Amino acid sequence: MESQPTVRRSSAANVGLVSVIIPTFNRAPIVGDAIESVLRQRYSHVEIIVVDDGSTDDTRAFVTQFGATVRYVYQENAGVSAARNAGLRLATGEFIAFLDSDDSWVPWKIEAEVAALRVHPAAVVAWTDMSAVDADGAVVHERFLRKMYGAYGAVDIESLMPTDATLSDLIAEAPSHLAAAPVRVGNLSAHILLGNLLHTSTVMIRRSCLDLISAFNLDWGNGGEDYEFYTRLCALGSAVLIDAPAARYRVGSVDQLTAPKNMLHIAQRNLATLRARLSDADAGRFDALAPSAVRQRLAWSLGWLGSAELEVGHRVAAARHLSASLGLWPRVDRRLLLLACCLPSTALLTRTRDLYHSLSIAQNTTRGAVK
Repeated sequence: MESQPTVRRSSAANVGLVSVIIPTFNRAPIVGDAIESVLRQRYSHVEIIVVDDGSTDDTRAFVTQFGATVRYVYQENAGVSAARNAGLRLATGEFIAFLDSDDSWVPWKIEAEVAALRVHPAAVVAWTDMSAVDADGAVVHERFLRKMYGAYGAVDIESLMPTDATLSDLIAEAPSHLAAAPVRVGNLSAHILLGNLLHTSTVMIRRSCLDLISAFNLDWGNGGEDYEFYTRLCALGSAVLIDAPAARYRVGSVDQLTAPKNMLHIAQRNLATLRARLSDADAGRFDALAPSAVRQRLAWSLGWLGSAELEVGHRVAAARHLSASLGLWPRVDRRLLLLACCLPSTALLTRTRDLYHSLSIAQNTTRGAVK
C-alpha cells in the first residue's frame, strides 16, 4: 500500500512567507553553501528549515552556526521523502521551495517565482532552468534542465507553454543577459506523464496545494519520489516555467544516486508512477496524449528498467521487461542487444555487453552528458 502522508497545517499560512526546506545527509562541508544562497536572496521574507536525515558527520555544527536564522531539525535516517515531509509539517509560509543540500540558488530566484505565482493565481507550481556546476562551483553547462531531463525531447514545451512574459516583466532588476528570458505558462497535467520536467531545487509550490494532495510518497524512498509527487501536483492547475537558470546543480558528487542499485530503484519507481497515474480515477486527463505516445512512454520505461536490471545481474527480470518493451514498441535498437545479453553468459555475450557499455560511455562523453 502506498504511503502518501497528509501534511496537516498547524496554523494559517503566513502570507508572503516562503518556507525553504533543505533535506540533508552527511553533507557538512557543503550544506552551508545552500543555506548561504538562501540568505543572499533579494526576497528576504523566508524561513529556512534544514532537516538532517540522520547525518553522522558534523552537519549539526555546520548548520547551527547560523543561529536562529535557520531552524535545524534532526531525525533518524528515513530517506529524502521523509525528510521533506518533516519540513513540510513545520513550514508556515504561503509558498514552499525545496533546495537539495548540494545545490544553491542565484539571488533573484525566490523573488521571480513569488512574482510568477502572484501574477498567475491559478498556477500551482513555478520552476526555473538550472546550471550544472562542478565541485569547485565552475559552470559546466549553463542550461542543464533540458539536458538532464529527457522528457523535454518528447514534450514540445514551447508550444505547450507559450511565452506569457519575460523575466524583466516579473522582477525589476533582472540580470541583463536574462532580461528577455521567456516566462511560460501552461497546463502539464497530461504531458507530465511523458516524463519529469521539473527539478526539485528549482521548484516553488503553493502551500495550499498540500491540502488537496498527499505529500511525498514514503514508499518511493530515495529516487523517483519527486516525479511521482509532480504527477499529482500538476493535476491541480497550471504551471509557470521561468526559462532562465536560477539554480546551481552540483554534478559529479560521489554521493549522487548514480550507482547501479540506485538506478534500478529509480527505474522501478518510474514505471510504478506511470502505471499508478494511468490507473487513476482521473486518468481521462491523459486523453490529450496520442495513444502511441503513451505506448512509447510505457515501452521506454520498461526498457529502462530492463537495462537497469541487467546492470545488476538480474537477467531473468531484465529479459521479461525488455521483451515487454519491445512488444509495446517494436524497433531495432539497443533493447535487442540488451535482450541478447540476458541469455546465459558466454564469453561472446560478455564481450558484447562490455563493448556496448564502453560505446555508451564514449557516446555520452562526446555529447557532454553528465550522469
